[in-house]
Amino acid sequence: LTTLFGAATVWASDVYIDQAGSSTTIDITQTGDGNTVGSSGTPSTIIGDNTKVDITQTGTLNTADIETATGASGSDINYNATGSSNVLDVDISTAMDTTLTTTITGSSNEVTLCGTLGTDASAVASATCATEVSADTTDTTVTIAGSSNKVAVGADAADAVNNINIGAGGVSDYNIVNLSQTGLNSPNVTLNVDGTSNAINI
Repeated sequence: LTTLFGAATVWASDVYIDQAGSSTTIDITQTGDGNTVGSSGTPSTIIGDNTKVDITQTGTLNTADIETATGASGSDINYNATGSSNVLDVDISTAMDTTLTTTITGSSNEVTLCGTLGTDASAVASATCATEVSADTTDTTVTIAGSSNKVAVGADAADAVNNINIGAGGVSDYNIVNLSQTGLNSPNVTLNVDGTSNAINI
């Protein structure tokens, strides 16, 4: 009886989504360690228009891989994570009017927004994009409170808006931010970093 009830096994939850259809709302809440939404090999894919995806992960070593397919306009992706070693990868490519809002509290977190992902992050560098976001209208807000964070954004978008906030009013050290953004109109970047030993490449 001591063996049976003295320790409880906690299993990670793995969620894979292949969504088609317009005006869909998807809410995912995962608590514990090692939770996933999609994977680098098989990301969760949003195909329909005006889809709202809310993901909340609480724990450590959580990952989320989201891909919005070509033509899936008006996607609204909200990601919230509390814990350490959280990883969010979002591939937008040519999906128009996509909004990504990310709020992470913890350390050793990673957020990457690309058209398609090139390389994963290492201990000394953030991830890189194989292709950049090419949709003209994307709106991205990344807010992180904690240390040793990595943020990579690649946008070849004429009217992209990128807001990156690290520290959120408190100290956040050893951050790496790589932002590549081009466009013929008026791309907008706001970057706030509070802390020391930060590496910013724009």
